[in-house]
Amino acid sequence: MSEPARGPYGSAPVEEPEPSGGHRPVLFVLPKLAVREWEAVARLFRPRFVGVSGCVVWEQVYEPANFRSWYEELAGDRTSIEWLLNQVRLWQFVEVVDGDPEEERALRVLARAVAVGWRSALEADFPGRAFDGGVVETEDGPVVCFTVRRTAEGDDGSPPAAPVSP
Repeated sequence: MSEPARGPYGSAPVEEPEPSGGHRPVLFVLPKLAVREWEAVARLFRPRFVGVSGCVVWEQVYEPANFRSWYEELAGDRTSIEWLLNQVRLWQFVEVVDGDPEEERALRVLARAVAVGWRSALEADFPGRAFDGGVVETEDGPVVCFTVRRTAEGDDGSPPAAPVSP
């Protein structure tokens, strides 16, 4: 029996998304998206992150004044700041028919694929750090979220902080 694929740097096994419904999703979508839309999709699966004030934050949501506001509101609790800002709530971007088990399954497959891309981007762009996160199931649907893993002493010399619930 073969061993499951592992992510870079020995991280947790990479779960390969399963095709849905027997159709070929890429071939189904190809003629429907313009190049700028494909760029947006690519940035969802391989986002950019910025390092600021000891945090690693999704570039898409980083805005200096907003970051400062959250930094002050959360008393510099970096893990809570990352938990708040580094989230993709897929139901905000993807239409899903409520109660359709096949669509809900496909949304979970999408969430896992996004999480694999985020972990890969984080580990490649910040090789000296480890990350916690992945897919969190919520009442509204899957959420992809990541934070820097902080040790008891903190990866940058400060104590860890408990995450704030989404």
